[in-house]
Amino acid sequence: IHKFKCHTILLENRLSHLNTEDIFIYVGGDWTITPGWIIGGHTYDMARELNGYLFYTEHRYYGVSRPTPDTSFKNLQYLHVSQALADLAHFIKVMKQEIPGASSSGVILVGGFYSATMVTWFRQYYPDLINGAWSSSAPLFAKPDFYEYFETVGQSVRTVSGDSCYNRIEGAFREAERMVAVGEFEEISEKFNLCQTLRDNQLDIWLFFGNLAALMAIIVQYHWPGDIELACEIIMMHDNDIDGFAEYTRWILGNLCWLPEFELAADLLRETSWESEAAYGQRQWLYQECNEFGWYQSSGSENQPFGSSFPVELLYQMCTHVFDESFYNDSINYNSYITNLNRNGFNPVITNVYSTHGELDPWRTAGVQENVNSFAPVAVIPMASHCADLYSISDADSPEMLASKLRTISLEPPPPTPKSDSRVVTEE
Repeated sequence: IHKFKCHTILLENRLSHLNTEDIFIYVGGDWTITPGWIIGGHTYDMARELNGYLFYTEHRYYGVSRPTPDTSFKNLQYLHVSQALADLAHFIKVMKQEIPGASSSGVILVGGFYSATMVTWFRQYYPDLINGAWSSSAPLFAKPDFYEYFETVGQSVRTVSGDSCYNRIEGAFREAERMVAVGEFEEISEKFNLCQTLRDNQLDIWLFFGNLAALMAIIVQYHWPGDIELACEIIMMHDNDIDGFAEYTRWILGNLCWLPEFELAADLLRETSWESEAAYGQRQWLYQECNEFGWYQSSGSENQPFGSSFPVELLYQMCTHVFDESFYNDSINYNSYITNLNRNGFNPVITNVYSTHGELDPWRTAGVQENVNSFAPVAVIPMASHCADLYSISDADSPEMLASKLRTISLEPPPPTPKSDSRVVTEE
């Protein structure tokens, strides 16, 4: 662990005026933490019911947790999940020492998306420090070519709105690819409301199709009842496929034009100042993708409706252009291989971790979808989306969603596992 002056940024909510019981930590990931998750949500409800402390920690290099003068490539070497897990371990030790009566308190971690990945891996590496964890929508298997993401996007569209919407999207991308192939750049740029004509440049074309597919993926990933249905209603408004999807594109972007230009995107991500737009998290997360996880949502599968024009090579090129030539195809593949070797991929060595996924969530396929063992259950919640179970229990919850939320409350945490019991690959 690199030793430098680093402050842990956190939000705290003391929910008990009695003796301290459990300590709940909502773990921050690749974002800026805000008060929302310590004044509401299911984790807040759990902590309140058990009269505990609730903390929300911020991941190094995100938000205002800035341990280096800037985000230069040299300084980003200290941005690694191992460092972030060590930060969290230090925080837990200090809190148990400083909070009166907390030395014997149980510790429960909660995370969503990348921070759910973190709480699962924390239980592997520091089983003696926590009693258990709830992991919502955690990707665990690192791979650069995450083509399964758009497979699930397509499946979710089909599940919610049927074959007609799926086929319309597939037809739209087929026609868009045909237009590009025959050089109809002005026509396709006007149709999709680009700020300037799409260039006959391979990287720009890949970025165009990747961004176009992402406009549908964002609706699916964060779907609430009615979202996919509305998107498909707009897509089906026109008589032909491409005009229907173009109408949807204009609608979701609020009729604003957009510019899929690779060099412009790379230039923005090269900015190293903490005050730059890239430092809001995009540059840092791209670095982690290149250096640890991959997880580029590509068109590498035929079993999805978004064509074949945004391959994983786009990630390789972006990593090289933004950071350094040390990031290239083989090195990025190797980095993901090392992550799986050290973290155990789809086979985490864990107990007392409850893992949940939404059936519609495109990230589901990068996580465990069956019970890891009898002490590490997994639930895939029908018709639920990404991290949807992190919100408070409500009348709108399906029976399966309600049952999952109640399970998180009723889990009785055992004592922390002695570290010697952990069978985890040790990193060099």
